[in-house]
Amino acid sequence: MKIVWAGVISLLAAALFASCGTTKVDSIHPMVQTASFGEGKKIVILPFADYTPSDSPMGYWRRNVLIMESLQDEILRYGYMPVINEDVISYLTDKKIINQEKMTRKPSSADSMLKAELEKEWSDEMKVEIANVLVSNAKKRKAEYSRDMASEYKTIALDAGVIRDIGRTFDADYIVRGRIMVFKTGREDSFNPLQTGVLPFFFNFGSRTAFGIAESENYEMIDKMAIGGLLGAAIAPSGWPIEESSADTVLSDAHPRFDGGLSAIGGTSYAEWNTAIWGVAGAAVAHLAHKGGRVDNAVVQLRMIVQDTRTGGIVWTNRSEVKTMTESVFSKKDADTLMSHAIQQVCERLVDSFAATENNRRIVRINDDGTLYVTPYGGLHKYPIDSTGTIYVDSPARTIKNRTQLDPVSSAGSTER
Repeated sequence: MKIVWAGVISLLAAALFASCGTTKVDSIHPMVQTASFGEGKKIVILPFADYTPSDSPMGYWRRNVLIMESLQDEILRYGYMPVINEDVISYLTDKKIINQEKMTRKPSSADSMLKAELEKEWSDEMKVEIANVLVSNAKKRKAEYSRDMASEYKTIALDAGVIRDIGRTFDADYIVRGRIMVFKTGREDSFNPLQTGVLPFFFNFGSRTAFGIAESENYEMIDKMAIGGLLGAAIAPSGWPIEESSADTVLSDAHPRFDGGLSAIGGTSYAEWNTAIWGVAGAAVAHLAHKGGRVDNAVVQLRMIVQDTRTGGIVWTNRSEVKTMTESVFSKKDADTLMSHAIQQVCERLVDSFAATENNRRIVRINDDGTLYVTPYGGLHKYPIDSTGTIYVDSPARTIKNRTQLDPVSSAGSTER
Protein backbone atom coordinates (compact mmCIF):
# COMPACT_ATOMS: atom_id res chain seq x y z
CA MET A 1 0.00 0.00 0.00
CA LYS A 2 2.88 2.34 0.76
CA ILE A 3 4.27 1.71 -2.73
CA VAL A 4 0.94 2.69 -4.30
CA TRP A 5 0.73 5.90 -2.30
CA ALA A 6 4.33 6.72 -3.17
CA GLY A 7 3.55 6.27 -6.86
CA VAL A 8 0.47 8.49 -6.64
CA ILE A 9 2.40 11.22 -4.83
CA SER A 10 5.19 11.01 -7.43
CA LEU A 11 2.71 11.42 -10.28
CA LEU A 12 1.06 14.41 -8.60
CA ALA A 13 4.45 16.01 -7.98
CA ALA A 14 5.50 15.44 -11.61
CA ALA A 15 2.24 16.98 -12.87
CA LEU A 16 2.70 19.96 -10.54
CA PHE A 17 6.24 20.68 -11.71
CA ALA A 18 5.29 20.12 -15.37
CA SER A 19 2.50 22.71 -15.10
CA CYS A 20 4.86 25.45 -13.96
CA GLY A 21 6.04 26.23 -17.50
CA THR A 22 4.44 28.33 -20.22
CA THR A 23 2.92 27.43 -23.57
CA LYS A 24 3.45 29.62 -26.63
CA VAL A 25 1.53 29.53 -29.88
CA ASP A 26 2.84 31.39 -32.93
CA SER A 27 -0.25 32.54 -34.82
CA ILE A 28 1.56 34.68 -37.39
CA HIS A 29 5.13 34.00 -38.48
CA PRO A 30 7.44 36.53 -40.12
CA MET A 31 7.18 36.32 -43.88
CA VAL A 32 9.93 34.51 -45.78
CA GLN A 33 10.95 36.14 -49.07
CA THR A 34 10.36 33.80 -51.97
CA ALA A 35 11.93 35.63 -54.91
CA SER A 36 13.63 38.94 -55.57
CA PHE A 37 12.26 39.77 -58.99
CA GLY A 38 10.35 42.70 -57.48
CA GLU A 39 13.77 44.42 -57.32
CA GLY A 40 12.61 46.68 -54.51
CA LYS A 41 9.93 48.44 -56.57
CA LYS A 42 7.70 50.53 -54.32
CA ILE A 43 3.99 49.83 -54.17
CA VAL A 44 1.38 52.10 -52.58
CA ILE A 45 -1.63 50.20 -51.22
CA LEU A 46 -4.74 52.39 -51.11
CA PRO A 47 -7.82 51.62 -49.01
CA PHE A 48 -10.17 49.34 -50.93
CA ALA A 49 -13.63 50.54 -51.97
CA ASP A 50 -16.19 48.69 -49.86
CA TYR A 51 -19.34 47.34 -51.52
CA THR A 52 -20.38 45.11 -48.62
CA PRO A 53 -23.37 45.94 -46.38
CA SER A 54 -22.29 48.88 -44.25
CA ASP A 55 -22.15 48.53 -40.49
CA SER A 56 -20.00 51.45 -39.35
CA PRO A 57 -16.98 53.52 -40.45
CA MET A 58 -14.85 51.65 -37.92
CA GLY A 59 -15.95 48.36 -39.49
CA TYR A 60 -14.89 49.68 -42.89
CA TRP A 61 -11.46 50.65 -41.66
CA ARG A 62 -11.07 47.39 -39.76
CA ARG A 63 -11.69 45.38 -42.94
CA ASN A 64 -9.19 47.50 -44.85
CA VAL A 65 -6.51 47.18 -42.18
CA LEU A 66 -6.75 43.37 -42.28
CA ILE A 67 -6.59 43.33 -46.08
CA MET A 68 -3.73 45.83 -46.32
CA GLU A 69 -1.63 43.92 -43.77
CA SER A 70 -2.02 40.66 -45.67
CA LEU A 71 -1.24 42.36 -48.98
CA GLN A 72 1.94 43.85 -47.52
CA ASP A 73 3.19 40.41 -46.47
CA GLU A 74 2.54 38.92 -49.90
CA ILE A 75 4.10 41.88 -51.72
CA LEU A 76 7.23 41.57 -49.62
CA ARG A 77 7.37 37.87 -50.45
CA TYR A 78 8.28 38.65 -54.07
CA GLY A 79 10.78 41.42 -53.43
CA TYR A 80 8.53 44.47 -53.75
CA MET A 81 8.55 47.21 -51.12
CA PRO A 82 5.20 48.48 -49.79
CA VAL A 83 4.86 52.06 -48.57
CA ILE A 84 3.91 52.50 -44.91
CA ASN A 85 0.12 52.54 -44.60
CA GLU A 86 0.02 55.37 -42.07
CA ASP A 87 1.92 57.64 -44.47
CA VAL A 88 -0.54 56.82 -47.25
CA ILE A 89 -3.56 57.55 -45.03
CA SER A 90 -1.97 60.82 -43.89
CA TYR A 91 -1.42 61.85 -47.53
CA LEU A 92 -5.02 61.01 -48.50
CA THR A 93 -6.29 62.97 -45.50
CA ASP A 94 -4.16 66.03 -46.29
CA LYS A 95 -5.37 65.99 -49.89
CA LYS A 96 -9.01 65.82 -48.67
CA ILE A 97 -9.48 62.53 -50.50
CA ILE A 98 -10.66 60.96 -47.24
CA ASN A 99 -11.70 62.50 -43.94
CA GLN A 100 -10.79 60.67 -40.75
CA GLU A 101 -12.24 63.29 -38.42
CA LYS A 102 -15.81 62.19 -39.03
CA MET A 103 -14.88 58.61 -38.35
CA THR A 104 -13.23 59.39 -35.01
CA ARG A 105 -15.95 61.61 -33.55
CA LYS A 106 -15.93 61.68 -29.79
CA PRO A 107 -19.10 61.05 -27.79
CA SER A 108 -21.21 64.16 -27.30
CA SER A 109 -21.16 65.99 -23.97
CA ALA A 110 -24.85 65.21 -23.51
CA ASP A 111 -24.17 61.48 -23.73
CA SER A 112 -21.30 61.80 -21.28
CA MET A 113 -23.60 63.54 -18.79
CA LEU A 114 -26.28 60.87 -19.23
CA LYS A 115 -23.75 58.09 -18.66
CA ALA A 116 -22.58 59.83 -15.49
CA GLU A 117 -26.19 60.08 -14.28
CA LEU A 118 -26.68 56.40 -15.05
CA GLU A 119 -23.99 55.55 -12.49
CA LYS A 120 -25.77 57.44 -9.71
CA GLU A 121 -28.33 56.11 -7.24
CA TRP A 122 -31.45 56.63 -9.31
CA SER A 123 -34.49 54.37 -9.30
CA ASP A 124 -34.68 51.50 -11.77
CA GLU A 125 -37.40 53.28 -13.76
CA MET A 126 -35.22 56.39 -14.08
CA LYS A 127 -32.22 54.35 -15.20
CA VAL A 128 -34.34 52.66 -17.86
CA GLU A 129 -35.40 56.07 -19.21
CA ILE A 130 -31.79 57.30 -19.30
CA ALA A 131 -30.69 54.13 -21.07
CA ASN A 132 -33.47 54.55 -23.65
CA VAL A 133 -32.27 58.10 -24.39
CA LEU A 134 -28.69 56.86 -24.85
CA VAL A 135 -29.84 54.12 -27.23
CA SER A 136 -31.89 56.63 -29.22
CA ASN A 137 -28.90 58.98 -29.50
CA ALA A 138 -26.67 56.12 -30.63
CA LYS A 139 -29.13 55.20 -33.40
CA LYS A 140 -29.24 58.81 -34.59
CA ARG A 141 -25.43 59.04 -34.68
CA LYS A 142 -25.17 55.79 -36.63
CA ALA A 143 -27.68 57.07 -39.19
CA GLU A 144 -25.74 60.32 -39.52
CA TYR A 145 -22.43 58.47 -39.93
CA SER A 146 -23.87 56.25 -42.63
CA ARG A 147 -25.35 59.23 -44.47
CA ASP A 148 -22.24 61.41 -44.20
CA MET A 149 -19.69 58.78 -45.12
CA ALA A 150 -21.58 56.54 -47.52
CA SER A 151 -20.06 58.27 -50.52
CA GLU A 152 -16.87 59.40 -48.80
CA TYR A 153 -15.54 56.07 -47.54
CA LYS A 154 -17.31 53.40 -49.53
CA THR A 155 -15.67 54.40 -52.82
CA ILE A 156 -12.44 56.27 -53.50
CA ALA A 157 -12.21 57.59 -57.07
CA LEU A 158 -8.86 58.87 -58.36
CA ASP A 159 -7.93 60.30 -61.74
CA ALA A 160 -4.62 59.85 -63.55
CA GLY A 161 -3.27 63.15 -62.19
CA VAL A 162 -3.78 62.10 -58.57
CA ILE A 163 -2.20 58.70 -59.27
CA ARG A 164 0.89 60.36 -60.77
CA ASP A 165 1.09 62.71 -57.78
CA ILE A 166 0.96 59.75 -55.39
CA GLY A 167 3.76 58.12 -57.38
CA ARG A 168 5.93 61.23 -57.15
CA THR A 169 5.21 61.75 -53.45
CA PHE A 170 6.22 58.23 -52.43
CA ASP A 171 8.61 57.52 -55.31
CA ALA A 172 6.42 54.51 -56.08
CA ASP A 173 6.19 52.40 -59.21
CA TYR A 174 2.72 50.95 -58.70
CA ILE A 175 -0.52 51.71 -56.92
CA VAL A 176 -2.71 48.89 -55.63
CA ARG A 177 -6.43 49.58 -55.41
CA GLY A 178 -9.43 47.32 -55.26
CA ARG A 179 -12.97 46.55 -54.20
CA ILE A 180 -14.31 44.52 -51.31
CA MET A 181 -17.18 42.61 -52.90
CA VAL A 182 -17.98 40.00 -50.22
CA PHE A 183 -16.86 40.00 -46.60
CA LYS A 184 -19.04 37.89 -44.33
CA THR A 185 -19.16 35.05 -41.84
CA GLY A 186 -21.96 32.54 -41.48
CA ARG A 187 -23.00 28.95 -40.93
CA GLU A 188 -24.17 26.37 -43.44
CA ASP A 189 -25.29 22.77 -43.67
CA SER A 190 -22.78 20.12 -44.60
CA PHE A 191 -23.08 16.45 -45.48
CA ASN A 192 -19.63 15.64 -44.18
CA PRO A 193 -20.02 13.75 -40.87
CA LEU A 194 -16.53 14.82 -39.80
CA GLN A 195 -17.65 18.44 -39.92
CA THR A 196 -21.15 18.09 -38.49
CA GLY A 197 -21.13 15.07 -36.21
CA VAL A 198 -22.95 11.75 -36.64
CA LEU A 199 -26.50 12.69 -35.57
CA PRO A 200 -26.75 15.98 -37.52
CA PHE A 201 -25.40 14.21 -40.61
CA PHE A 202 -27.92 11.36 -40.23
CA PHE A 203 -30.94 13.64 -39.86
CA ASN A 204 -29.75 16.07 -42.56
CA PHE A 205 -29.32 13.20 -45.00
CA GLY A 206 -32.64 11.62 -44.04
CA SER A 207 -34.59 14.89 -44.20
CA ARG A 208 -33.20 15.90 -47.60
CA THR A 209 -33.68 12.39 -48.99
CA ALA A 210 -37.28 12.03 -47.80
CA PHE A 211 -38.60 15.60 -48.03
CA GLY A 212 -36.09 17.54 -50.11
CA ILE A 213 -35.19 21.14 -49.30
CA ALA A 214 -37.68 22.73 -46.91
CA GLU A 215 -39.11 26.19 -47.46
CA SER A 216 -37.90 27.49 -44.11
CA GLU A 217 -35.83 26.59 -41.08
CA ASN A 218 -38.91 25.63 -39.06
CA TYR A 219 -40.20 23.28 -41.74
CA GLU A 220 -36.82 21.58 -41.93
CA MET A 221 -36.84 21.08 -38.15
CA ILE A 222 -40.34 19.56 -38.39
CA ASP A 223 -39.15 17.19 -41.14
CA LYS A 224 -36.27 15.98 -38.98
CA MET A 225 -38.47 15.57 -35.91
CA ALA A 226 -40.94 13.52 -37.96
CA ILE A 227 -38.13 11.20 -39.06
CA GLY A 228 -36.83 10.93 -35.48
CA GLY A 229 -40.30 10.20 -34.11
CA LEU A 230 -41.04 7.51 -36.69
CA LEU A 231 -37.67 5.81 -36.18
CA GLY A 232 -38.04 5.95 -32.40
CA ALA A 233 -41.49 4.37 -32.56
CA ALA A 234 -40.30 1.74 -35.03
CA ILE A 235 -37.44 0.47 -32.86
CA ALA A 236 -39.24 0.83 -29.51
CA PRO A 237 -39.12 -2.36 -27.39
CA SER A 238 -42.38 -3.42 -25.83
CA GLY A 239 -40.97 -3.90 -22.34
CA TRP A 240 -38.78 -0.83 -21.81
CA PRO A 241 -38.66 1.68 -20.17
CA ILE A 242 -41.96 0.56 -18.58
CA GLU A 243 -41.92 -3.15 -17.90
CA GLU A 244 -45.02 -5.32 -18.20
CA SER A 245 -46.53 -6.33 -14.88
CA SER A 246 -46.51 -10.10 -14.31
CA ALA A 247 -49.80 -12.01 -14.44
CA ASP A 248 -51.05 -14.33 -11.66
CA THR A 249 -51.43 -18.04 -12.51
CA VAL A 250 -54.54 -19.72 -11.06
CA LEU A 251 -56.05 -23.23 -11.23
CA SER A 252 -59.69 -23.42 -12.34
CA ASP A 253 -62.02 -26.27 -11.26
CA ALA A 254 -63.85 -26.28 -14.60
CA HIS A 255 -63.37 -28.94 -17.25
CA PRO A 256 -60.41 -28.19 -19.57
CA ARG A 257 -62.83 -28.04 -22.52
CA PHE A 258 -64.55 -25.14 -20.74
CA ASP A 259 -61.43 -23.05 -19.89
CA GLY A 260 -60.52 -25.08 -16.93
CA GLY A 261 -57.02 -25.83 -15.68
CA LEU A 262 -54.15 -23.31 -15.37
CA SER A 263 -54.76 -19.76 -16.65
CA ALA A 264 -53.16 -16.28 -16.29
CA ILE A 265 -55.18 -13.58 -14.63
CA GLY A 266 -54.20 -9.91 -14.44
CA GLY A 267 -51.03 -8.33 -15.85
CA THR A 268 -50.80 -5.13 -17.89
CA SER A 269 -48.99 -4.49 -21.18
CA TYR A 270 -47.37 -1.04 -21.67
CA ALA A 271 -46.23 -1.58 -25.26
CA GLU A 272 -48.19 1.43 -26.53
CA TRP A 273 -46.74 3.66 -23.83
CA ASN A 274 -43.21 2.51 -24.61
CA THR A 275 -43.77 3.16 -28.30
CA ALA A 276 -44.97 6.68 -27.53
CA ILE A 277 -42.01 7.36 -25.23
CA TRP A 278 -39.50 6.17 -27.82
CA GLY A 279 -41.21 8.22 -30.51
CA VAL A 280 -41.02 11.38 -28.39
CA ALA A 281 -37.38 10.63 -27.54
CA GLY A 282 -36.55 10.19 -31.24
CA ALA A 283 -38.20 13.52 -32.09
CA ALA A 284 -36.28 15.21 -29.24
CA VAL A 285 -32.96 13.82 -30.49
CA ALA A 286 -33.79 15.09 -33.99
CA HIS A 287 -34.56 18.54 -32.55
CA LEU A 288 -31.19 18.63 -30.76
CA ALA A 289 -29.41 17.43 -33.90
CA HIS A 290 -31.08 20.21 -35.88
CA LYS A 291 -29.71 22.80 -33.44
CA GLY A 292 -26.18 21.53 -34.06
CA GLY A 293 -24.29 20.39 -37.10
CA ARG A 294 -23.90 23.78 -38.76
CA VAL A 295 -20.41 24.50 -40.06
CA ASP A 296 -18.93 27.96 -39.48
CA ASN A 297 -17.44 29.64 -42.53
CA ALA A 298 -15.99 32.93 -43.72
CA VAL A 299 -16.18 34.26 -47.28
CA VAL A 300 -14.04 37.03 -48.78
CA GLN A 301 -14.15 38.23 -52.38
CA LEU A 302 -11.78 40.96 -53.58
CA ARG A 303 -11.03 42.70 -56.84
CA MET A 304 -7.45 43.99 -57.02
CA ILE A 305 -6.17 46.55 -59.53
CA VAL A 306 -2.54 47.56 -60.10
CA GLN A 307 -1.86 50.87 -61.86
CA ASP A 308 1.35 52.40 -63.20
CA THR A 309 2.15 55.67 -61.38
CA ARG A 310 3.81 57.14 -64.48
CA THR A 311 0.81 56.88 -66.76
CA GLY A 312 -2.10 55.99 -64.48
CA GLY A 313 -2.87 53.05 -66.76
CA ILE A 314 -3.96 49.64 -65.51
CA VAL A 315 -1.10 47.13 -65.47
CA TRP A 316 -3.04 44.18 -64.05
CA THR A 317 -6.41 43.36 -62.53
CA ASN A 318 -8.05 40.20 -61.26
CA ARG A 319 -10.59 38.91 -58.77
CA SER A 320 -10.66 36.05 -56.27
CA GLU A 321 -13.03 34.59 -53.68
CA VAL A 322 -12.11 32.24 -50.85
CA LYS A 323 -14.32 30.41 -48.37
CA THR A 324 -12.78 28.89 -45.24
CA MET A 325 -14.50 26.26 -43.09
CA THR A 326 -13.56 24.09 -40.13
CA GLU A 327 -12.23 20.67 -41.14
CA SER A 328 -13.95 18.72 -38.38
CA VAL A 329 -15.98 19.08 -35.20
CA PHE A 330 -12.74 18.65 -33.24
CA SER A 331 -11.08 21.69 -34.84
CA LYS A 332 -13.75 24.34 -34.27
CA LYS A 333 -12.45 27.84 -34.88
CA ASP A 334 -14.08 31.16 -34.14
CA ALA A 335 -15.31 33.53 -36.83
CA ASP A 336 -12.29 35.86 -36.50
CA THR A 337 -9.84 33.03 -37.13
CA LEU A 338 -11.76 31.81 -40.17
CA MET A 339 -11.97 35.35 -41.54
CA SER A 340 -8.24 35.89 -41.01
CA HIS A 341 -7.46 32.71 -42.95
CA ALA A 342 -9.84 33.72 -45.75
CA ILE A 343 -8.24 37.16 -46.09
CA GLN A 344 -4.77 35.63 -46.15
CA GLN A 345 -5.75 33.09 -48.81
CA VAL A 346 -7.45 35.57 -51.12
CA CYS A 347 -4.49 37.99 -50.88
CA GLU A 348 -2.11 35.15 -51.66
CA ARG A 349 -4.10 34.22 -54.78
CA LEU A 350 -4.22 37.78 -56.09
CA VAL A 351 -0.59 38.70 -55.43
CA ASP A 352 0.55 35.38 -56.92
CA SER A 353 -1.42 36.20 -60.05
CA PHE A 354 0.10 39.68 -60.29
CA ALA A 355 3.65 38.41 -59.73
CA ALA A 356 3.18 35.60 -62.25
CA THR A 357 1.86 38.05 -64.85
CA GLU A 358 4.49 40.75 -64.43
CA ASN A 359 7.44 38.36 -64.33
CA ASN A 360 6.21 35.70 -66.78
CA ARG A 361 6.54 32.94 -64.22
CA ARG A 362 4.34 30.14 -62.98
CA ILE A 363 3.84 30.14 -59.19
CA VAL A 364 3.02 26.97 -57.27
CA ARG A 365 1.78 27.03 -53.67
CA ILE A 366 2.35 23.87 -51.65
CA ASN A 367 -0.55 23.38 -49.25
CA ASP A 368 -0.30 21.80 -45.80
CA ASP A 369 -1.84 18.56 -47.07
CA GLY A 370 0.69 18.28 -49.90
CA THR A 371 -1.66 19.41 -52.67
CA LEU A 372 -0.62 22.17 -55.07
CA TYR A 373 -2.30 25.42 -56.11
CA VAL A 374 -0.91 26.57 -59.44
CA THR A 375 -1.10 30.18 -60.61
CA PRO A 376 -0.54 30.03 -64.40
CA TYR A 377 0.79 32.73 -66.67
CA GLY A 378 -1.74 35.30 -67.81
CA GLY A 379 -2.99 38.86 -67.56
CA LEU A 380 -3.74 41.86 -69.69
CA HIS A 381 -0.53 41.55 -71.69
CA LYS A 382 0.89 38.40 -73.25
CA TYR A 383 4.62 38.10 -72.72
CA PRO A 384 6.91 35.26 -73.74
CA ILE A 385 7.23 32.63 -71.02
CA ASP A 386 10.31 33.10 -68.88
CA SER A 387 12.70 30.22 -69.33
CA THR A 388 13.94 30.33 -65.74
CA GLY A 389 11.06 28.14 -64.60
CA THR A 390 8.57 28.05 -61.76
CA ILE A 391 8.40 29.64 -58.30
CA TYR A 392 7.50 27.19 -55.53
CA VAL A 393 6.07 28.63 -52.31
CA ASP A 394 6.06 26.42 -49.22
CA SER A 395 3.00 26.11 -47.02
CA PRO A 396 3.06 27.68 -43.53
CA ALA A 397 3.41 24.20 -41.97
CA ARG A 398 6.48 23.35 -44.04
CA THR A 399 7.96 26.77 -43.36
CA ILE A 400 7.48 26.26 -39.61
CA LYS A 401 9.11 22.84 -39.86
CA ASN A 402 12.11 24.34 -41.66
CA ARG A 403 12.41 27.01 -38.97
CA THR A 404 12.99 24.29 -36.38
CA GLN A 405 15.83 22.74 -38.35
CA LEU A 406 19.35 24.13 -38.28
CA ASP A 407 20.75 23.62 -41.77
CA PRO A 408 23.98 25.06 -43.16
CA VAL A 409 21.93 26.72 -45.92
CA SER A 410 18.31 27.48 -45.01
CA SER A 411 15.69 26.79 -47.62
CA ALA A 412 12.69 27.75 -45.52
CA GLY A 413 9.87 29.45 -47.32
CA SER A 414 10.22 28.54 -50.95
CA THR A 415 12.44 27.47 -53.77
CA GLU A 416 12.99 29.02 -57.18
CA ARG A 417 13.48 26.66 -60.11
